[in-house]
Amino acid sequence: MIENFGTRLGWFLLGFVVSAGFFSFEVKAQSDADYFWTFSEIRSDTNSDNTLDYFGEEVSITGIANIETGLLHEHYLQAFVQNDSAGMSVFAMEIETPFGIGDSIVATGKIERYNGLAEVHIDSYRVFKTSSPIKVRSLSEVIESPQDYLGMLAEGEGKIIEKGSTFNGKYVRISTEGSSKSMMVYVSNFHSLYDQFDFDVLGVGDRISVKGIITEYNPEFPKERTFKLFLRTPEDLTFRGIPQFYLYLIAAASAMLIIVVVGWVISLKRSVNAKTKTIQANLEQKEVLLREIHHRVKNSLAIVSGLIHLQEGNTESREAKRVLQDTQARIQSVALVHEKLYKTESLSEIKLNTYIKDLVEAIHKTFTDYKEAVELKFEMEEVLLETERVIPCGLLINELVVNAYKHAFNKNKRGELRIRLKQIGDDIVLIVSDNGPGLPSGFDQSDDESLGAILINSFASRLKAGVQVNNREVGGAEYIFKFPSGKTAD
Repeated sequence: MIENFGTRLGWFLLGFVVSAGFFSFEVKAQSDADYFWTFSEIRSDTNSDNTLDYFGEEVSITGIANIETGLLHEHYLQAFVQNDSAGMSVFAMEIETPFGIGDSIVATGKIERYNGLAEVHIDSYRVFKTSSPIKVRSLSEVIESPQDYLGMLAEGEGKIIEKGSTFNGKYVRISTEGSSKSMMVYVSNFHSLYDQFDFDVLGVGDRISVKGIITEYNPEFPKERTFKLFLRTPEDLTFRGIPQFYLYLIAAASAMLIIVVVGWVISLKRSVNAKTKTIQANLEQKEVLLREIHHRVKNSLAIVSGLIHLQEGNTESREAKRVLQDTQARIQSVALVHEKLYKTESLSEIKLNTYIKDLVEAIHKTFTDYKEAVELKFEMEEVLLETERVIPCGLLINELVVNAYKHAFNKNKRGELRIRLKQIGDDIVLIVSDNGPGLPSGFDQSDDESLGAILINSFASRLKAGVQVNNREVGGAEYIFKFPSGKTAD
């Protein structure tokens, strides 16, 4: 009874100590199952012949699980337990009681080797749900002497210097800053989450953060022996910065986008150029047609003017002759606009100064009796005016000039007809003056009911022009017209 009570008390205290996370047991007798073996004793090989000193011995161990069951194999119990100074691989043919990271484990089994690794092939184990803290070593510390930290968790950052695969897994090799050594970061193809470890995006030169269990690779082949950091879950590997794989994808996508955009721009440019050429060709064709129309209109008006001239020659009435001459002058004024249009580059605007000069000189030639008696003087700036506004402006000038020849000049007296044109801001100022006898006292242009006055007022209104009529101090009449130069004036 006392022995049974003592045994039960011993197991109770063991459970309490293990559950509290204390693993400071010393081995007093290696053959006594009541004592826990240290992991260094299990790995001992005093003569360095690659044969464990206690191979096949039945031992008891305890530690904290740093990986949960079911990850490295769905059915077999393959896991690692550790304490503050070392760790050990444990294996069983089946998972009796699942455990998670931080659980305390007490196990009994034989010392075996698996692929050269020392491990305990356990016969029985107990799990204490303690969530005990696990000591995690720094990778920069472990990489200098990894054999001292087998079975323990380690974490740190490094740069990938190699990437590859083996017959039973895939790996990258990393180097840490300040160390000349490297560490293999490895995933076994037996891992239940093997496909979720996306090593395809990893590339040489990438910086990564890793966390995993330190173990050996090919320990039975000294020339190929190396140490590795065994990843537990995909979360044990994270990127620092952007992986080169993604940079290449971004670069490739950017290049493809640039190619597509450039191709689209070139295609659009070709399409625009083609349409522009078509539009330009249509415009040129329309300009040719418009010039031809203006030419034909000018010719038609010339025919009409010629017919009026013939009619004038067959008319005895002086009044009828005067009316026919005035009509002919007006027709010639309109014809001159069309002549300018088909001879100039622009079909929308005409140089008003050139048109006025040609018009006044043409009218001057029709008054043969005054050719020598009247001197024409022009003071005109270059002014552009829309085509549709040139015609009323020309007809206005025609009326003023013809009126001057009729009333201001005498063929026996020297006369002067002065035309001034200038642009002041957005306004055009046109001044027609003579040195004749001037206007009657009290003359009011708005009250004049003659045909010439009516036409002058009508054409001025078309131009939205302000009209000012004065007698000059030196003698003669002066007409001043001020009208806007822009298209908004219409």
